[in-house]
Amino acid sequence: MMIVHPSDQRKDLVPATSSSKTANCACMVSYSVLILALLTLSILLLPLVLPPLPPPPLLLLLLPVFILVVLFFLAFSPSTLPNMPVLTS
Repeated sequence: MMIVHPSDQRKDLVPATSSSKTANCACMVSYSVLILALLTLSILLLPLVLPPLPPPPLLLLLLPVFILVVLFFLAFSPSTLPNMPVLTS
């Protein structure tokens, strides 16, 4: 039984030209640059407009440290799954 990938079927029906691919890529790049530029402007200008905020509570500041400790614990704890052979190609 032969399995045909959906993208292989589409290649026969709709020929893609290299100019359309470069146009799509250029469009995506320009949108990405525009979004990053707007994000940079908002980061630079919003602190000048908004009033200063009070510092957050100490427990809220320790939340990222707690998350990091939990992730390290999960990463280095032994697995409870039985030993199963891993097939590599």
